[in-house]
Amino acid sequence: MQYPIFILGSHKSGSSLIRSLLDNHPKLFVIPTEIHYFQYTGHWVDYRMRYTSPKNMDRQSLIESLTQLVERKNNHADPYADSVITGKFDIAKFNKFLKDSCFKSPQELFEAYVGAIHLSLTGKNLPENVHVVEKSVENAEFAVLLQQMFPNCRFVHIVRNPYASLVAIRKSKTKKNYPSVCDFVFSLQNSYYNLYKNQQLLNNYLVIKYEDLLTSTEKTMEKIVNFLGINFVDLLLTPTLMGQPWNGNSSSGGGFTKISSAPLEKWKSQINDLEIHLVNSFLQPVLEQFGYEQIITNKSKFLPIRGESLEAYIKNRSLLWLKPITCDSP
Repeated sequence: MQYPIFILGSHKSGSSLIRSLLDNHPKLFVIPTEIHYFQYTGHWVDYRMRYTSPKNMDRQSLIESLTQLVERKNNHADPYADSVITGKFDIAKFNKFLKDSCFKSPQELFEAYVGAIHLSLTGKNLPENVHVVEKSVENAEFAVLLQQMFPNCRFVHIVRNPYASLVAIRKSKTKKNYPSVCDFVFSLQNSYYNLYKNQQLLNNYLVIKYEDLLTSTEKTMEKIVNFLGINFVDLLLTPTLMGQPWNGNSSSGGGFTKISSAPLEKWKSQINDLEIHLVNSFLQPVLEQFGYEQIITNKSKFLPIRGESLEAYIKNRSLLWLKPITCDSP
């Protein structure tokens, strides 16, 4: 396996779109779903929407944990998930490959995990001359560890206007009533905090904007592949999943046939005053660093939102007292 490529970004930031655009490149094996390596191998994941506590796991527990995740991937059909690959995995081949692997380190376990995924999806062993592309939303907080495991790896971190991201996450997670948005806000904050840290600590770390990907797709993809050290091909302009047209995972619920700039403005008619206040409180540095215009609202942040239960109201307004505290003293 050549050096791996990790796509980073929060929920609803555009990371699935980048993965789908890379999907058909002949020099890449693009894993078609989030594999959550750290979450399912006993690590402490702080990303709130994937939060897990640390635990010690022996060899058998690791194999069982990863196999159970793949089994769940084989059976889920959530249209808002990063991808839907129901029934694509050969679970028996996956499990046997892991059991036959002699992994002793986190790097070896990751390589065995990816090898098992490739075999279970394609029926073939992973070629040595391809780069593996993987994206999981919590990986930003493990980027330093990933570079220790794979010193020559590459990172592509996509950022999106946090107002738009918060609206998209909320819509994708809303079944009927207006939900508690606490986990959404903290997850966005986690992703951008780790982006800020990773930029200062890591080499081979490219940051791109979702807005650029939608409005200047070819130029942005050329920038990405030049950074990755692979050649540009026209297939990079067509989003696919395992070589087939990708239907997308838009929170709007609409079908996806081609890249559109519609998401750049649509959120503006869907955001509420509470969400504006929360982004301004928790994600102000993101607005400044990436040049996103700050929205100012004079409406009260304490007004209830249609469909918001009393429990959700209390949780959501508690965030207003938990906003980051800045120290102005010398």
